[in-house]
Amino acid sequence: MPTIEDIEKLTNTYEKRIQRLKNLEKELETLNTKGFEKEVTEIKKHIKDPKSLEKIEEDFKDLKIKINEKENKDRIKKQLDSSPKSPLGYTNFPDELTPYYINPRLIGKGGFARVFKVNRIKDNAEVAIKIPISRDPSIGKSFIKEIENWTKLKHNNIVEIFDYNVLPIPYFEMELCDSSLETMIKPMEIDRASWLIFNIAEGLKYAHNKKIIHRDIKPQNILLKKGIPKISDWGLSKLTTENKTSSMVAFSPVYAAPEHISKKFGNKDEQTDIWQLGIIFYEIVTGKLPFEGDDISEIGFKIVSEDYIPPSRFNVEAKKVENIIINCLQKEKEKRYKNIEMLQRELARVLNIEYKILLTESQNINNYSKSAYFCGELLLINMKIGEKKDAYKYATNMLKYAKEDSKEELKNLCKELEERIENDLDINEKLIQKAEIIMHKTRSN
Repeated sequence: MPTIEDIEKLTNTYEKRIQRLKNLEKELETLNTKGFEKEVTEIKKHIKDPKSLEKIEEDFKDLKIKINEKENKDRIKKQLDSSPKSPLGYTNFPDELTPYYINPRLIGKGGFARVFKVNRIKDNAEVAIKIPISRDPSIGKSFIKEIENWTKLKHNNIVEIFDYNVLPIPYFEMELCDSSLETMIKPMEIDRASWLIFNIAEGLKYAHNKKIIHRDIKPQNILLKKGIPKISDWGLSKLTTENKTSSMVAFSPVYAAPEHISKKFGNKDEQTDIWQLGIIFYEIVTGKLPFEGDDISEIGFKIVSEDYIPPSRFNVEAKKVENIIINCLQKEKEKRYKNIEMLQRELARVLNIEYKILLTESQNINNYSKSAYFCGELLLINMKIGEKKDAYKYATNMLKYAKEDSKEELKNLCKELEERIENDLDINEKLIQKAEIIMHKTRSN
């Protein structure tokens, strides 16, 4: 029989759940939910039921993301409505490309280029088109350099280039994504933030192995497709084998590394990408930037000379990843992580702890879909850092939760992992891609 202490604990838990639901109900009233009546109705249907707290929290988080994305789209539309239009009615979309693409909608604009969402005439597929803002020769050379580097990169965490040309005008056609890291609500949960940084690092690891560094990692350049982060805009990227250049390249001040600011900190290399990833990590777990100022000079001075406020001062949960952020944001490069693999291993340690807890919780309540999800994440994380035995363990665990139409593929994956363990072979990119496809199918069932 339950003791009085057990009953008191249950009562306290119940009261906390009721209070949390009341807080969510109050917050719901403050949101601009116009256009999301269906989602609001679904939340209100269960908001008085303490047993539904987890579902309400998940639905509430999804609603806030949708509202945030709508507000950003409305802002872009407002900008478009006030922009000059060409004779054909398209907002600065070049007439030379209208024989190949229809329905252009401007979805992004930077210092050097515009990005349009279009339909490809030959198959009606939705793609993105990137076009230089100016036909100035210097911008043309930068654009060609971006094409040269970007087209060498084929990876799930890098936006894919489908086609490119310099005639009739310079442009390239690329994978269309849903949103960007810039538009996501911050701060976010530590496990979600760690997962995003881990997978952005996976794309950078691939590029670094190709001797390509990005040098302009920032939220605007991290796009999301079905929740998967993909690195975009390789305009400032360079091959590490290229001759060093003394000319300054453009960069985003608040995401700049010390070596962007001053030569005394060394050359821009793989560790520059690590610093910038650390800035993003800090931002998405605190909702703030570590170095800010009224102008570029003030920001630059802080980056090279001043300390930042530890992230745990803004978010106590950030303590779990604070040392990782600190190691990314060392002003002297020799004190930073030496390479992306070292950073990923530290992130994997955090994610393994977080996902193991969540996996145990889902198993305790027989939530097979969530158990499958967390098993899949643990499998992929361990495959990406080369931990074959742990990857094999989670692959075999997934067999408990997979439906019949996915089990055969999972069994084959387990067999391949087992062979690699027995023969001491590394896990390659092809096997990781295979595992990602299987995981996607398993979770979709």
